[in-house]
Amino acid sequence: MELHLHTPTTETKLTDAYARAFVNAVSLFAVSAYLTDWDNTLRLSKGCQHFRLIIGKDFGITRKAACEKVMKWLPAARKTQFMVADNILGFHPKAIFWQEGDGRCYALIGSSNLTRAAFEKNYEANIHTDITPSAFAAAKAWVKEIERKSVVVSEDWLATYQESPVQRPKSARERPGVSTATKVLPLPTPPDIAELLKARRKQLRRYASTQEPLLSLFRSCANGAIDSATFFQRLPDLWSWRVGNRLQGDGWERRGKGSDFHALCQSFLRILETDTADRDDVVVLEIDSLAAQGVETRRAFLSEMLCLAFPAEYPVLNRPVMDYMKAIRFRAPRGATEGGRYLDLAKKLRVSLLQNPRYPAKSLAELDTVIWRAYGKAAKQPA
Repeated sequence: MELHLHTPTTETKLTDAYARAFVNAVSLFAVSAYLTDWDNTLRLSKGCQHFRLIIGKDFGITRKAACEKVMKWLPAARKTQFMVADNILGFHPKAIFWQEGDGRCYALIGSSNLTRAAFEKNYEANIHTDITPSAFAAAKAWVKEIERKSVVVSEDWLATYQESPVQRPKSARERPGVSTATKVLPLPTPPDIAELLKARRKQLRRYASTQEPLLSLFRSCANGAIDSATFFQRLPDLWSWRVGNRLQGDGWERRGKGSDFHALCQSFLRILETDTADRDDVVVLEIDSLAAQGVETRRAFLSEMLCLAFPAEYPVLNRPVMDYMKAIRFRAPRGATEGGRYLDLAKKLRVSLLQNPRYPAKSLAELDTVIWRAYGKAAKQPA
């Protein structure tokens, strides 16, 4: 264990400790109550598989300029890994947890936020210590719980965030249970919402009863037992409006008929078999990989398979959903990859339900049918 004690007149190795953590990590999770500056000289290891930087915004202390520096510092594939605890009251942690390539795990915990003052003029106390792999796993799960109530820091979020001209007021009052979200996402309420949700829940139950044979078809194509053309031919017998487990309208078949379903099936199964805590990152990696290969069905078809398999986590990527996000003016960070944009959409829709606990739809799969009705061109979805 190493103790870092800082004063305005003494130097510590706190900055060096942060730099070593970033450059050596294969997994790194950083949380800070406030962000008032960012060191662009930090270098995150290219071998870092899992990264999250989550900041707070209470009292407007976090600086927009600092957020913009982080957004420019992040490579395209990591644009959605910088988040703000927008739906948490009392977000005050100051810590980083990381694991290095040899499996050893560490924590740097103390009083320092990611601020210039913390590294220059403040009196700060921090501990840098080894932790066990089980303790690192617990920290990772804790960060994942925070992430559920966070949103990606994007240009649209910064536009609505109110930066305080002064530091935290001496007597600030907070009421527990009241959302402090910078941007509350409005949800559509069409008059037939109850009927829509009833029909959607029926489709989801039908998928649950047909999931295993459908996954068997995916596995056969993934391992080369059948080719892409055979997969496409057999698919309607296991997933279609006739079977009763298909959510979206037609359209993808025309462009997707000649798709590389072998690559898509492999990607989908890798996502399916990934641990819950790492699934979001794998979704981004697999979509970006399919995009690089030019696999057309990575959008509508893959997103529906993800929505059916994980109805609370991933949305169907369709035009009505995109029109909804455009209408509420809440887009992904500029420069994000295709996989990153999809995950950003998923996170925003998850938060929209979190912010509206009394809303009739309880999952992204259910919210999809409501958004379709409100923003789709057709008066009715496919029967």
